[in-house]
Amino acid sequence: MHSGGPGRGRGVAGRGGRGRCSPPPPRPLASPGQPLPPSSPPPSGARRAGRATGRDRADAPPPLLAPPPRAALRFRFRPAGGGSATGMADPAVSSYLAKVLCSRGGRLALSELPGEAGLSAGQLQQVLRDAGPERFLVRPGGSGDRDVLAVSAVRLCVRQACPGCPRLHLCKLNLRGRCWVSACKYSHDIFSETNQKVLKNHELSGLNEDELCVLLLQNDPFLLPDVCGAYNKGEGSCTQGDNCSRLHICRYFLKGECRFPHCKRSHNLLDPHATSLLLSEGLDRDTILNCQTICSARIAAFLKELSRRDRPLNSAPAADKEGLNTRPKNERPPPINPNNFVKVGQPDQGVQGAVSPKSPSAEKGKSDEICLYYVWQFCKNKNNCSMIHYDLPYRWQIFTSNGWKDLPRREEIEKAYCDPNITSFPDLHLDFITMTSVADPIRRLSTVSSVTKEAKFVMTTKWLWYWMNDLGQWIEYGKQERQLQPATLTSDDLENLFLAEPDGSIQFEAGSQKYVLSFKNMTQTNLKYPTKREVRRRPKFVSSEDVKTKKGHTATTAPAPTPSPVAAPVYPANWDLTALPAIGFQAINLNRGSPEFVQIENLFQMTMKNSNIRKIERIQNPSLWQVYQWQKEQMKKKKGGQKIDERLLFHGTSPSKLKAICVDNFDWRICGTNGTVYGKGSYFARDANYSDNYCQAKDDEKAMFVAQVLVGEYAVGRPIYTRPPAKLTGVLDTYDSCVDRTVPAGPCRERGEGAWAWAERATASGGVASSPQMVLC
Repeated sequence: MHSGGPGRGRGVAGRGGRGRCSPPPPRPLASPGQPLPPSSPPPSGARRAGRATGRDRADAPPPLLAPPPRAALRFRFRPAGGGSATGMADPAVSSYLAKVLCSRGGRLALSELPGEAGLSAGQLQQVLRDAGPERFLVRPGGSGDRDVLAVSAVRLCVRQACPGCPRLHLCKLNLRGRCWVSACKYSHDIFSETNQKVLKNHELSGLNEDELCVLLLQNDPFLLPDVCGAYNKGEGSCTQGDNCSRLHICRYFLKGECRFPHCKRSHNLLDPHATSLLLSEGLDRDTILNCQTICSARIAAFLKELSRRDRPLNSAPAADKEGLNTRPKNERPPPINPNNFVKVGQPDQGVQGAVSPKSPSAEKGKSDEICLYYVWQFCKNKNNCSMIHYDLPYRWQIFTSNGWKDLPRREEIEKAYCDPNITSFPDLHLDFITMTSVADPIRRLSTVSSVTKEAKFVMTTKWLWYWMNDLGQWIEYGKQERQLQPATLTSDDLENLFLAEPDGSIQFEAGSQKYVLSFKNMTQTNLKYPTKREVRRRPKFVSSEDVKTKKGHTATTAPAPTPSPVAAPVYPANWDLTALPAIGFQAINLNRGSPEFVQIENLFQMTMKNSNIRKIERIQNPSLWQVYQWQKEQMKKKKGGQKIDERLLFHGTSPSKLKAICVDNFDWRICGTNGTVYGKGSYFARDANYSDNYCQAKDDEKAMFVAQVLVGEYAVGRPIYTRPPAKLTGVLDTYDSCVDRTVPAGPCRERGEGAWAWAERATASGGVASSPQMVLC
């Protein structure tokens, strides 16, 4: 392991060339068809003083982005009119843009970047959009401008050497300008064959040593000083206090993996102790700010991803808490990354904390949802309500050292956020894309989505979905856009699908064009042309005056909220229309000899001839029936109006789960997982004798469901599945359900359909929709 002798640390060149030695300015970028000027050698002293290199600079290969004199470097850009698009900008543009940023300290103002890179504003916006936040992070800057930071996934390996490793093998102390070992066992040569291969894979071959150093220092936490182990354990008490030579920072914050906005450990590299330590280790203030900005953005993206998967994020932990029931609550799992583990006997560069600390479980907090009833008029649960009581259907907060605090000017922030053209609120440094304010996370709390409630609930949040056209205008889905045909899906359609499967995707049509919308990436892709559009989901603005008007107790003269017209639902002809509860279900006992009874009896006795049916009850749940019909219509749209494979299937369960299924439908989280051989979900079978194996007897009687199931298009299931597989590799369109096995004539007859409802919701889009119809006893 390295040991640093006495000496003075050198600072990394900051923005505008600050530092001990400034890298040469980048050469201007050629326009299409225009040759680049001849390359000129860097000025003397451009290489960092005191840094030992593996080979002389004269022996190093030239950067791949520097063509020979009189050569022309051409970049391809997507034409503004769409049509036969080329898809993405040439990767060389992104690589050169990273070089420009790193030569200027890793960050530049967005307004300055076109001139520095030799690109037009439109071309620059396209490059940033195509490359995404994995390459370039756009954040609010000073004076209302925005800053662009160079981001990369390239990392140093902790080992001296390991064949086939996807990481760089370099001396981390040398990169910080602090290696004084004459015969260092770690490589100082970024131009080695293995390192150049890694850089090429990350499209960074054109960076010189100084530029690579800038990029790594603001992206790879391994290059930062070690975090304090005592601070990251238990109550976080370190006996050395401010005299500690290690960072008092949450280790998971630096890795971008801290699950909790309420984390009691520091997420601030800009506090006096951390800044002083980083400065003493050779980093300058600009680099520290860049590290803080990138780490905060990663945490915001990480929390957003967890939130989409319905992970618990609303509690304030005493330390760390896991939302999984497969691990003790007081233990945090280490990151699943083979490069984070050090093989015994191999030299490493001082990696610390390979074993995760244990910490007590978190306190259980309230829901992050604003109570719909309190906003409208009155909540009967009062202080016992599990939801938030607030005077508006939305609430903006910022996370500080004292927890979540309300932001001022809430109505102005909300109005700005509701406009899809606006991505920030400069006065308070709010970034709506990353949901951060400088280094602090922000959040928007709201009432439930309007699609989950009846129209009479006027305080719900109406979400609108937009896509960007060729002119940079945001168009709401389902609305006419110039002479083009509107999309077949509306905002409400997309909102329903999004809530059902936040990480899923959906196919739809607009005129003759077919598209795939990915909720996870919030992009719309044309299936014929390789064009990709950004998608945004924003709420419909509601002012405080609107809320007062809608409140039931504000004034007797206030207009009563009128629900929007909704088509009357059509229920099955055999249902008893006098027994349709507003909430829940009604069980109707069928008469023996009736067509319904005979149909179910015959279906049951095909495989259960020796069993007697005592009674059959029809389950009438209007809410579940409407959801089932809606899902059926969505599946029809997906298949271009074709008929959906719909079947009556059996489901065996225990008596204790009967009522829950009748009220809330089939949910494998509630009803249990007796088997996951075809994936996680609720299982149904064609043959009653198969489902009988899962029926638990009570007083020598068993109960079994007959369910109406939208099987749709199916594939063979696997234990690892948590949703149906894609129909083709690289295509987002998935199957509707999984079965035990298929043959040319259809599903296997030996065990019946293993069709199951996907992961989070039994009626989720892209999964099996089902509705309990009968209970046999």
